[in-house]
Amino acid sequence: MPACLPDNLFYACLTHVPLQVEYPAYVTPIYMGEAQGEGKLNLRDLAPEWEQYHPVLGATVGAFAMKNHLLNLPREIKQVGICQYRKFLSVDRIGAPASNYQVMDVITAQQMLQFDIAGLMLPQNSDYLIGKPGQFALNGESHGYLYQYKDVHHVEDFLHFTAVAVELGVLGKQEVCPFFDEKIFFPGGIELGVLPADFWIAHISAIESVVRACVERHPVRRAGAQARVWAFCAERLGSYFLLRQLRAQAVAGTDWLSQHTGQLNLLVEPGEQGYIPGV
Repeated sequence: MPACLPDNLFYACLTHVPLQVEYPAYVTPIYMGEAQGEGKLNLRDLAPEWEQYHPVLGATVGAFAMKNHLLNLPREIKQVGICQYRKFLSVDRIGAPASNYQVMDVITAQQMLQFDIAGLMLPQNSDYLIGKPGQFALNGESHGYLYQYKDVHHVEDFLHFTAVAVELGVLGKQEVCPFFDEKIFFPGGIELGVLPADFWIAHISAIESVVRACVERHPVRRAGAQARVWAFCAERLGSYFLLRQLRAQAVAGTDWLSQHTGQLNLLVEPGEQGYIPGV
C-alpha cells in the first residue's frame, strides 16, 4: 500500500461479479446482483430501495449505495475513489489504446501485474483523478449530448430525464441548452476516478433524486445493450457537473486538464482490443 495513502480517502469498487483482479488493499468492493453475499458490503443492505433497479441502472445503483455508506462512516471522508470490476483510472498510461473507444485503454489482468497499481490509482498532488475527456463525433464533426444520444439510444429517455432534472432544480433552466449542446464528455461521469467527497456526495445525491423520479414516472424497460436506460442519462449529467466544476477552477487559474487527468483503463481477456458494451 502506498505510504502516501490519505487516511480520509474511501475508495470503492462497484461490481456485480467476482473480481477478476486483486485491486489495491485500500479498495473496498461494493457488491450488486448475484455477487452479493454474507459478510460483504451489499447493495441490498446499503440501498435496498435500489436493488430492484439494478437491471436498468447497472453500477449507478452501486454509486448510490456507496453514498449511503459514506454518510454513515464514523470518520471524515474528504476524497472518494470509484472503480468498477473492469474499469479503473490510473495516473499514467499502462495499457494499449482501445480499437473502438477514443479515450480508453485496454489491459489484461496478467499485464496489470507488471505495474504498481496501488500507486497508480491515486492522484498525485491533486484532489482529482479523472479520465481524459472525449468528444462525440460523426464524420469528423463533433456533436452535443442530445444529438449523440438520439443516434445511439432512445432520445425520449434523455428528454424525460432532463425535464425531471429541471423540475427538481438539479439543472437550471438556463443550463438546458448548454447541457444538450455540450460536446466534451467524461466516460463514467462522476462514477469513475477520484473526486473531492463534498463535490461527489452533493452531485451523486442530486443525480439520485432525478433517477428516483424517472423510475417512478417512466418505468421503461429496454432489451440488450439499451437496458441501462437511466444510467446512460446519469452518466451525461455527471459528466456535465464535472465539467462545470473544472471550468470554474480554470477561471481561478487551475490547468485542470494537465493537473487532474489520468487514463481510463478497461480489463479485457487476452486478444481483445476493444470495448464490448454490456459485458
